[in-house]
Amino acid sequence: MSKALNKIIGAVALAITLAAPTYAAGVVDLTQMFNQSTRELADGERISVGEENVRLGRAFADVKPVEVGDQASFNTYNLEQNCNEKIKATCKKIGKHCYIYVQNGQKVDQKTVDKLANAFDNKIYPTDRQMFGNEWSPGIDDDPRITLLLLDIKDGYNPNTGNYAYTGGYFNAGDCYTKAKYPTSNQKEMLYLDINPSDPTSDKFLSVVAHEFQHMIHWNHDPKEYTWLNESMSQLAPYLCGYGHPSQVDAFLRSPDNNMCAWLDDDMVANYGQVYMWAQYISTRIASTDERRQAFIRRMVAQTSQGMAGINAAIEKQGIKNSARNLFRNFCVANYLNDDRISNGDYGYGNALSRFYLNPEIKIDKAPAKGKSSVKCWSAKCIKINPAAIKGKKVNVQFAGQKIATTELKNAFDVAVVHYSSDGKVLPKVNWLPVKDYKVNQEIIVPAEYDRMLMVVVNRGPETMKAEQAFAKNAGSANFTFAIGGSATGNVATVAKSTTKKTTTTANKTKTKSKSTKNNAQAARKSIMTEILANIDKTNASSAKLGKGNEAEQQENAIEYELATQRLIYVERLFLAMVKKEIANDSSTIAREFITFYVNSPKERKICLCGIMRSLKEVLQFEKLQGSATAAELLEMIEADEASED
Repeated sequence: MSKALNKIIGAVALAITLAAPTYAAGVVDLTQMFNQSTRELADGERISVGEENVRLGRAFADVKPVEVGDQASFNTYNLEQNCNEKIKATCKKIGKHCYIYVQNGQKVDQKTVDKLANAFDNKIYPTDRQMFGNEWSPGIDDDPRITLLLLDIKDGYNPNTGNYAYTGGYFNAGDCYTKAKYPTSNQKEMLYLDINPSDPTSDKFLSVVAHEFQHMIHWNHDPKEYTWLNESMSQLAPYLCGYGHPSQVDAFLRSPDNNMCAWLDDDMVANYGQVYMWAQYISTRIASTDERRQAFIRRMVAQTSQGMAGINAAIEKQGIKNSARNLFRNFCVANYLNDDRISNGDYGYGNALSRFYLNPEIKIDKAPAKGKSSVKCWSAKCIKINPAAIKGKKVNVQFAGQKIATTELKNAFDVAVVHYSSDGKVLPKVNWLPVKDYKVNQEIIVPAEYDRMLMVVVNRGPETMKAEQAFAKNAGSANFTFAIGGSATGNVATVAKSTTKKTTTTANKTKTKSKSTKNNAQAARKSIMTEILANIDKTNASSAKLGKGNEAEQQENAIEYELATQRLIYVERLFLAMVKKEIANDSSTIAREFITFYVNSPKERKICLCGIMRSLKEVLQFEKLQGSATAAELLEMIEADEASED
């Protein structure tokens, strides 16, 4: 394996290891790690070992057919040590569509092996192929059977040390390339299936097999598919095979504000739950029959365009009028409402998921009310309002969202007001409010027959294929303010200002709240310092990548750099505003912390920090001219360090 591939695997492995413990019993899939490492190979020609031998004029040796009891060596991946390692395994079963090997030293009884072969041959293999398409067959080894390797994946699982996360299984796309292209290739279409702590006798184990087999199929049709969409199809596979809903839905319920398209490491397990719900939603909303659902799913997998662009292409081929944008915003409302009795079922999941609801993140006990929050890209946030005081009245709804943009791309908001009754007797109403210049200022009448009200804020990124991933991964959360009730006069900017003022006033009413404010200020200083350092490093790293790679990579790098630069400027402004505020109150905590850090930093770090230090000096020089002794003292610290450098 090349150094470049090892570097990619190492980086992704570390991310997975760190992300997994956020969910006590998280099951992590390494497939996407290998898809990234083989991405560059996907542009080349795909050939079998036999064809390679013919081209190179190699002499053919008779290959003995596999028999039960045969032993073989396999290259596997040790996630704990971030390296490849060889293991030996014994063939325990030859099924109609599979070979089943068990790692030497591991115990799996024959009854369990027979059950697995039967499930794969008669349920998983035919169902996955029917719903998603065919794997490469007879494939690299000119053998139509799939190799299933049961082993203890070295993933760091150790309950004694509190690490309950583990890797349930994976498909390594590298195995579908010859050793000339991928040196650690096993040169077989194969799946790696964990048996510690996974229980190979359980349906959960079989659901992993169905999940990973979809990855193999998807790779055959679109080896460059984005992680989130590929995983959404694999999450759907076990359900279609009859193994029920995945456990990761619970993680999504606990952590609903997730960036669906970025597949971030902050809560990857919740992402698995989120994309499963998306796959369920989109496949049922697009199709009116099982046959049409199957056709649409196969079209999504078969698209060589990725992400939302691929979904739009599949929708067009399905011959219906809809779009990924419209489906996503309706999906976000369905997650909080889940009632398919209106709009041809656009806001529900049907009987299969009739009990699924996300809890609103913000609750307003009485209207009129104001507030502020933030929402990630390709995500939504919900405000639940008690409408008792405004039922039957005409009220104003206001909203202002943060615009996040590069030279050519920007985010977009959708805002819905939902009215429904707690007893479900009255059909709900969903009103999409007009958003202009990232703002809403709309009068609505709150129907008297409803006792529940929601405001759903949806934040979308661009659907352009070459930019979707880069924008989603680097955009960060968007801030927004909102107001429910009151007159139609005023604007949303006033709402944001008055909300902040009210919070500050309330916080100073009691000593307890004053202490809380002090703690919050300390946390804010620490957060700003952390953000400054992280964003400087990210900006420098993205700057180093500018102009490198192919056309698509150059575009992704440019987007990453532009958004990182914007974020750094934003954080610097917050930092300088805090400095000015503290100096006005004869304090200097955050400036002193930064200067101390700067003074004690090595020369290389100082070079990275020099821009913000220059801005800080300008602020302090101005405050010194205004008579601030604190600013003068801080300037002396900086000048003393500069003198020592000379």
